[in-house]
Amino acid sequence: MRLLALALLPFAALLTGGAAPERPRAPFDGAWMSCETYRGTQICSYKLMRQSGARVCGVQQYFATNAYYVQRFIAKADGNSARVERICGDPGSETSSYCTGQAPDDAARVGWETTDHMLHACGNRLYESDLDQSFNCATTRRDTGVPKVRSLAGNGPAPEDAAWMASCIEGNDD
Repeated sequence: MRLLALALLPFAALLTGGAAPERPRAPFDGAWMSCETYRGTQICSYKLMRQSGARVCGVQQYFATNAYYVQRFIAKADGNSARVERICGDPGSETSSYCTGQAPDDAARVGWETTDHMLHACGNRLYESDLDQSFNCATTRRDTGVPKVRSLAGNGPAPEDAAWMASCIEGNDD
């Protein structure tokens, strides 16, 4: 019955002259993933993000120098662009600081780091740039972006990273 009522809502709005409620647009809510074959093994990199208003919380995984790197980040969205404000995780090309609670005892740096990265959601693809680099969805090459996917197909974040995302989107940072 509830399904029928939801299906009829747009028609009821037409009859009453009112507009059906529109879902707020959250371009950074979802998963983006690309995979390639490396030495006979499928290697996938992804970004999984949740957006609430301007707040974007994400977990990313990428492969470099024969290892996977996983990081958490918090960004602030403005339209189809988001400025990554803080990042932590496995030290690599994106950060040199472990996240609180995940660092080995001898870690040199623990906690959030600032970054100059930007994310851009253009249609069903995600692009990255530096803060000082101009970016325009209309002029970018489509094949350079990472495609949005419905599922990470078993490549998703560890349970503690998924729990952090749920907490982060509620406004908690650690």
